[in-house]
Amino acid sequence: MFRGMGPSASELRTIPLFHGFADSELDELAGLFKEVEANGKPLFDVGEPATTLYLLTRGEVTLDRPGDDVFRLFPPALIGELGALTSLPRSTRATVAPSSVVWALPAAKLQAYLGDHQELGVRFLANLLQTVADKVHRDQERIADMRGNLMRTQKELKRLRELVLESPETPLSAPVHDALDKVITHNRRVNYRVEPPAALAATCRIDSTSAPINDISRTHMTVTLAGEPPAVGTWLSGVAQLAGTEIPISGRVHRTNGKNMTIELDLMIDEFAAALEGYLTRAQLLDILC
Repeated sequence: MFRGMGPSASELRTIPLFHGFADSELDELAGLFKEVEANGKPLFDVGEPATTLYLLTRGEVTLDRPGDDVFRLFPPALIGELGALTSLPRSTRATVAPSSVVWALPAAKLQAYLGDHQELGVRFLANLLQTVADKVHRDQERIADMRGNLMRTQKELKRLRELVLESPETPLSAPVHDALDKVITHNRRVNYRVEPPAALAATCRIDSTSAPINDISRTHMTVTLAGEPPAVGTWLSGVAQLAGTEIPISGRVHRTNGKNMTIELDLMIDEFAAALEGYLTRAQLLDILC
């Protein structure tokens, strides 16, 4: 799949992760890359473990996130570097256009090289932190835009709900009101869910079996079970372990999807509700660039 050579120093110089590197240092780094022969196959696919970063120097690569956006990349473009450096599974499918030139560099090979050249490693780490900080900042701006749109939508939905209540009743009044009320309730901030980060791992113990928590909010919790989940509507109780804090939980199975089970949580006493709120806040702060 790979053949020799390497990208030029001028091509590597355009990549933010290599800013501040001298030409001789870039030439050495270039020797770590191998050209990819795609042969019509995806460069990588959704769910695959990320072990390699790629550099596009000619042609085009398409990134497709199923059910979401499609991005077309043109040179120079570093592809999949954050996933490869953190061993995250791929969230997109990368397809290389014919006659394109793409270079591959295994993350382990790059890390070993930087370990042997620690001054470059420090410079690379500083560039990586800057890249991640820029990404988080842009994500925050997009989230703020979406939150503003949601707030405006909520206000308009509430206005329409009041309009239905104030208007003469018709056969459509009740179903329209109920549909609006359901959407308004679903979009309330209280229902926002947090995916537990690796630094704040969370599990739930139900019937002496521990299951990882996939996402959690003030009102719902989704876990992945080892076996088949119980039927929707089944009442359950257990203990949620939230990064070192344990709180008792109970509720009914809201929905299931394969081995994933979402529980609609019962109301908690103030002490445990405060512990859950504290965990959610800590998890959300990891997404905020202060």
